[in-house]
Amino acid sequence: MKIDSSKLPEPILENHPEWVDLYYKAWELCADHIKTLDDGRAYIDNAWDPSRNYQWVWDSCFISLYSRYASQQFPCMGGVDILYSLQRDDGYIAMNYDFDKMVEPWPDPDRINPPIFAWVEWEYYLSTGDSSRFKRVVGHIEKLMEWIDNNRRTVSHREFANQHLNEGDRQSSDADTPFYYFRDTGSSGLDDAPRAPRIPEVGQYYDWIDLSSQMALSFRMLSNINSVINDKDKASYWTLRAEELGAAINKCLWSDNTRFYHDRAVSFNLCTTKTVASFWPILAGICDNYRLDSLVDHLLDEREFNRHTPVPAVSADDPNYNPLGGYIASGTWAPTNYMITKGLVDQDRGDIAHMIAMKYIGVISRTYLNFKPHTIWEGYCNEEDRPCGIPYTDKLAGPDWVGWSALGPIAMLIENVIGINIDVPKRQVKWEIRLLEEHGVKNLNLGKLGHISLLCRSRSSIKDSAEVIILADRDITVQIKCGNRIEQIEAKEKIKISKTVKMED
Repeated sequence: MKIDSSKLPEPILENHPEWVDLYYKAWELCADHIKTLDDGRAYIDNAWDPSRNYQWVWDSCFISLYSRYASQQFPCMGGVDILYSLQRDDGYIAMNYDFDKMVEPWPDPDRINPPIFAWVEWEYYLSTGDSSRFKRVVGHIEKLMEWIDNNRRTVSHREFANQHLNEGDRQSSDADTPFYYFRDTGSSGLDDAPRAPRIPEVGQYYDWIDLSSQMALSFRMLSNINSVINDKDKASYWTLRAEELGAAINKCLWSDNTRFYHDRAVSFNLCTTKTVASFWPILAGICDNYRLDSLVDHLLDEREFNRHTPVPAVSADDPNYNPLGGYIASGTWAPTNYMITKGLVDQDRGDIAHMIAMKYIGVISRTYLNFKPHTIWEGYCNEEDRPCGIPYTDKLAGPDWVGWSALGPIAMLIENVIGINIDVPKRQVKWEIRLLEEHGVKNLNLGKLGHISLLCRSRSSIKDSAEVIILADRDITVQIKCGNRIEQIEAKEKIKISKTVKMED
């Protein structure tokens, strides 16, 4: 597909022109990966394997989270809609499908991927203001939640622990909340992460912190969606489900010893491996300040997750960590990095998200410039500027991976580096200014509100005032945060505004 660059957001980074070039390269690769079914439905290919048209749930969902910035010319929700159409009558949506044959390709059936449909639908709504999808898709998502409730709840811990004990020796603890499980690590998306054996029967004997948190996130997003379509009873129901599950996760899957979330094995043993799966509670919105501060400490610790390329899938102090970046077990990955930075911004820790994005995009850019072939890769090495590997082989992870790897050069560049986040329904743009160089974005698509351009002039110091220029197609509020100062600017339709945001004394 030929890209109309006039319809793309135009990032401005005075001191990082190579990042701007990388941004456009990501869109170019995305355009190259658009496919169309015989019935005319278009989608963006996961880029997994050119010889097999396999499309994954969480890849398709994460693809929508950057391609929504150019929804006028890219089928950002196309893959998601095709997945809805393949849903079984009982609510099940498979981990992946062969889009040529429209069937599950794996011999082991009933494997799910992270069920994050509700989250991506909500993010699409925030970016465009288009709520028309909600009534059509909410039933699909709620039926999937019902299937997972009925088929992916963990076995009873207490009953399993007591089955070989005499009646007098059995535990009477009431801490027997059923959480959620993936059949295996491959289903979770963290394929070779050292969490549980890659044997389908084993998965049910673990409480998976990521799936449990993803369900809590989905419950919260379903409450939001039902509120918009005025179904108050369902909104209340899903809010209660989110609160109950969040409280249970904090009670049972958190360790005060490690100040970290963990998977839990039957009967009551927390698993010691620290992986990126344990940062999903941030995005799910279930962390109190103590737990959030603790997780941030882990993200900042150079002995754990703050490596040359943040955030590795497995903590660097784990014996399974591979400093040369094996596959999931020791690589760094776009979807989990985006999940982490998005959660941090939502919880007012945007400065940490900015640091992660700057380091991560720097690695992607230098690898693109210096490593052959010059492209964007499936995953990146934790300790060097190069792609990660594939386990048990001497091969590298996939090239031309757009796919989800455009999340860094596009979404994280806009949201975390430049610092812009959109809420079209509230007619609001939030802009956190951290860079000293001249920076901003022109022609940022706001869906039904048209477009907006934002520019901040270069400064010599973070103590200097920020001179900003704003031009919007429609009336909109721009909330600017610069240091400790927050200022609201009411942009008027097609009137250029120049404003100096003064720093606090």
